[in-house]
Amino acid sequence: MAITTETFKVNAGWATTDVIIQMEQAMTYLGWQGSEVSGYIVGLGTITGGGDTNASEWYEDVSPKTTSGVGTEATFSLYRDIQGVRWVLVDRLGVGYTSGELVTLSADDIGGFSNGATDLSFKVCVDEIVGNGTTVSMAMTTIVNNGENFYTYGFELYETDRAGVVGAGISIITVREGDTISVANSYSSAYDPVLTSPHLYINEDTDYPIAGFDPDINPNDGYSQYTFKIGQAGVYFWKSEQSNLGAEQGRVIVLPWSGDPGDRTTVGYGASDVFWDKDLTGTQPWAVQKHQIAQNKLYGHTYRSIRYSGSAGSYRLTTHSGYSHYEGNEYYPTDSNGGTSTYHNHGGTGYRSRIAGAANLDYPGEQIGNNRAALLSHDAGTSTLVYNWLAQIYHGTNFGFDLDLNLFRSAIDPRFVVFSYRNPTISSTHLTSNTFDTFFFHNFDSNIWDYNHVFLAGMTEIIPTTGNTTTPDLRFRTHLTPNYAGSSGGCKRSAEYPWYPHRGYSSNDENYVDTVYDSRSYEQDMNENHARLYYRSEDQPKTFIGGYPHTNDTTATSRVSPEANFNAVIKGIPINVNLIPCPYYIPDDFGLIEFYYNAANANVQQGDTFTISPSEVWTVITASYNQTTVTRGIAFCARTV
Repeated sequence: MAITTETFKVNAGWATTDVIIQMEQAMTYLGWQGSEVSGYIVGLGTITGGGDTNASEWYEDVSPKTTSGVGTEATFSLYRDIQGVRWVLVDRLGVGYTSGELVTLSADDIGGFSNGATDLSFKVCVDEIVGNGTTVSMAMTTIVNNGENFYTYGFELYETDRAGVVGAGISIITVREGDTISVANSYSSAYDPVLTSPHLYINEDTDYPIAGFDPDINPNDGYSQYTFKIGQAGVYFWKSEQSNLGAEQGRVIVLPWSGDPGDRTTVGYGASDVFWDKDLTGTQPWAVQKHQIAQNKLYGHTYRSIRYSGSAGSYRLTTHSGYSHYEGNEYYPTDSNGGTSTYHNHGGTGYRSRIAGAANLDYPGEQIGNNRAALLSHDAGTSTLVYNWLAQIYHGTNFGFDLDLNLFRSAIDPRFVVFSYRNPTISSTHLTSNTFDTFFFHNFDSNIWDYNHVFLAGMTEIIPTTGNTTTPDLRFRTHLTPNYAGSSGGCKRSAEYPWYPHRGYSSNDENYVDTVYDSRSYEQDMNENHARLYYRSEDQPKTFIGGYPHTNDTTATSRVSPEANFNAVIKGIPINVNLIPCPYYIPDDFGLIEFYYNAANANVQQGDTFTISPSEVWTVITASYNQTTVTRGIAFCARTV
């Protein structure tokens, strides 16, 4: 069967952002973009349970034990110490959740039932727009001693709250989900009012406010606003950074939402014709693809990040099993309200545009931390993929010439697609002077693993030895797992990780394995570490490797029968000979061809053809060859007839 081809072109004068858009168009053409989803968890309500393990520890990427609704795929990270649970953060945002859905984490996943942990439950809040809420404005004006070292804030309310209360000296405020409180501090910068979850109020400081609430409201800062999400009904506590004030300085009672259903609109994310997320405005533009590899599997989606990081003519690529592109603007207060980022406080979603998951499982290097780490975020870190990267893809710096991204798609397995960058209008004397990186993303099922437990992370480059080389060969370089620069850590949840070269033994940061195919049609010794192609010819100039002696041998006239000759198209190619068991074999409409053209300086180019017969024609994708006295080498080709 013949493959299909498609070209995506950017015209001369292109910039790096054009290359990102070019890849976006290619992924859309292939149908490899995620469709719209909704029901992202973007906040939490009050929490109950958790128990006491008398230990301090992070628990990352914890999946729910149960949920009262139909949402799936969300995970959470939490921190506890000897006083109990401190934070619960949203790690993977999930899909299909509804506000108010009750989620429970198992005690065994957060310290162990036998160690004193208990199941932890909380309601979740999804990303939705809620209208017709009210705003209650107030100012903290006094601190009142109620005896026995217990103090309350004195608030002056400027509007009626949901309980109908108006006046000064109020320490209990009643609102409803969807309402906004507008808070000012008219007393002292030493006593900033902070709102916390009731589960956390036992600690007498302001380390653990609810995410999105500005913990640094000083006099003359104006008003700081917080809107309660649907699902956050409950009782919250005012606290201060001053421990001598005691554990609680007042309360906010949040009633369940009871408005018109038409006032609520769930926000959707993603589309089938664009990247899942991108930012083309900065000096290091980036984009993220969401690719469905397997349906109805916990890790059935692979996310690929492309980012430019200063190296001319190339971008860095990484893969990850989870991604959060929630903007979370309510978690980033303005400078006038103190400017403190509260994306990592209780109920927060971490940095925007970030890799999601657990250290060493879904991103490499446990020293990076949890989802509060800037190095996991495209938004916060300028060199994200320096620390988390799979491969560097080179497309050249010929900005004054057109740049093509050529796709070669198998008809036998349409999921297998070879990508290749090429300058079609630049003059050249050899394929490698105008054809750049050629590669394919791993996109297949395998009986070795199950996507309920691992995600597909890898990609394979096909690298020719460049120019008029004396050692023509093709190198299949399979990148197995993202890694952390300068360390031996990879992503253990990646399906390809068991083949990873180092796995903690070495600090070498190479994360790939090579298979090299030497050209048999060129007079060179076989490298003992390279893969061997079967090749035999009775033609004297081509026989150095062909199964009969070199011309310097006194028995050089010895020949086997021409009927023993073998120079067929090599098909059934493993993605890498050095992966055992091999998870995937390249479809038979792609193959390796040894070629010998009896003329020097022939310029074999991508798109040239080898005709085996009128009914079998192969098109060159990439090749390595020598042009000195004759033109001979090896080519990776696709069948077009």
